[in-house]
Amino acid sequence: MTAPDYLIPMDALHNLRAVEGYTNAAGQRMRSRRLYRAGAWERVTEADRAWLGANVETILDLRHPDEINSAVDYRLGEPPQTVVFHSIFRPEVTMAEFSAELNSLHGSAITSDRYLHYLKVGAADRFARGVELLAEEDRYPFLINCTAGKDRTGILVAMVMDVLGIDEDMIAAEYERSNADIDGLIGYLESVGRHPQGTPEEIRARMVTPAEKIHGFLEGVRTEHGSVTDLLASNGVSDDTFEELRKLLLED
Repeated sequence: MTAPDYLIPMDALHNLRAVEGYTNAAGQRMRSRRLYRAGAWERVTEADRAWLGANVETILDLRHPDEINSAVDYRLGEPPQTVVFHSIFRPEVTMAEFSAELNSLHGSAITSDRYLHYLKVGAADRFARGVELLAEEDRYPFLINCTAGKDRTGILVAMVMDVLGIDEDMIAAEYERSNADIDGLIGYLESVGRHPQGTPEEIRARMVTPAEKIHGFLEGVRTEHGSVTDLLASNGVSDDTFEELRKLLLED
């Protein structure tokens, strides 16, 4: 099957694409080649590294230290950029403990309620600090990643797009694009010794990103906090930071 044109073809960096071209209500478009998103980078080849070197200044890695450390032995080399390790989940709680907590409350599948639970256990502050990093001009172009490039990355990208005034249907369409590279995610997991359990159909069902999940998350944020901007502001993001983010990511 031919990959959609929004996926940037790479040897071993899955779910890579630019977040660009979306237009807000004022007619401002997101700048091209400023913000990228992807899955984990441990298996990048020399050709992948060359692309990263030519197109990305900073990688913002949202994974938990346990995820990063468990993949160290499988690395084929370091990426050529500055990597900022910025776990969205509390690093003082093991990933196994946190996953068990989430699964006991919300099941193993990704849901809007599971995303909203992240905010209740420290992730709201971590997302806010991520937005502040994305407002630093000298770090651009940025690549945001987590393991799959769809959940933690998807939430942070959705928050940024919301701050930029992008229509929610466009935010959801961007979120859904991760469905195009589930095979790449499965391949990555297997390459670092993580073998998803279940039938192929069950595995894929757990990994899909339908639009209603991010719609539900954003609706939950509005219900609990007023807006994404209000949530971030209550966690210390300043008006100047919001304005700088808009300047960096929106065309004049």
